[in-house]
Amino acid sequence: MSKTLIAYGTRFGATAKSSEVIAKVLKEKFNHEVDVINLSEHEENLNLSIYNNIIVGSSIAKFSWTKQAKEFLKNDFTSKKLFVFISSAGITYPALEKGNMKKYEKWKRRFLDRVVKKNANVKTSSTAVFGGWIERNGQMKLDN
Repeated sequence: MSKTLIAYGTRFGATAKSSEVIAKVLKEKFNHEVDVINLSEHEENLNLSIYNNIIVGSSIAKFSWTKQAKEFLKNDFTSKKLFVFISSAGITYPALEKGNMKKYEKWKRRFLDRVVKKNANVKTSSTAVFGGWIERNGQMKLDN
């Protein structure tokens, strides 16, 4: 059985929701054992040696990653499969949703690819962009 860690940083909860959905799919469809960790609530060092796969997620707000997720990305992931995703309601995802691939690729490079290249010590197996929270009529709603 493959063991997977999902470690994320979130501001409004969308990245947490994405992490839970990913965990559910990995458990139910692929029989993975999955641990999900909110990095802002977890202060102790994690034993990464017990995981085959590491998934790191961060929300994007004010044009930046969460501090905890960006720092976690600097761990040694040698011999691990590394997957990275961001939740972006206001920038990257809306461009994709509207079919503006040029703008989507620009923002994806800036907020996902460059951060991963600068901070991760291994090449990722995959990256992804998901929606986030958008305020509409004074209420926060998940944008997926």
